[in-house]
Amino acid sequence: MLVITGVMVTLGGAAIGTGVLFAGYLTGAARNPEEAENLFNSTLMGFALIETFVFMSLLICGFVYLAV
Repeated sequence: MLVITGVMVTLGGAAIGTGVLFAGYLTGAARNPEEAENLFNSTLMGFALIETFVFMSLLICGFVYLAV
């Protein structure tokens, strides 16, 4: 049960982080439209990093579930 809770907390944090990331992108693109493409590239890199942490959490929680 604790493993599932750990995964859900990670997924919730990733959802909040993704929302904050793309909200920041939209704000930055609205204030400086010339840099929208560069901001979008940075935003996608940040999104990939967030998703990497989610996949790592799923992997680690899977190992813990199998070990217990």
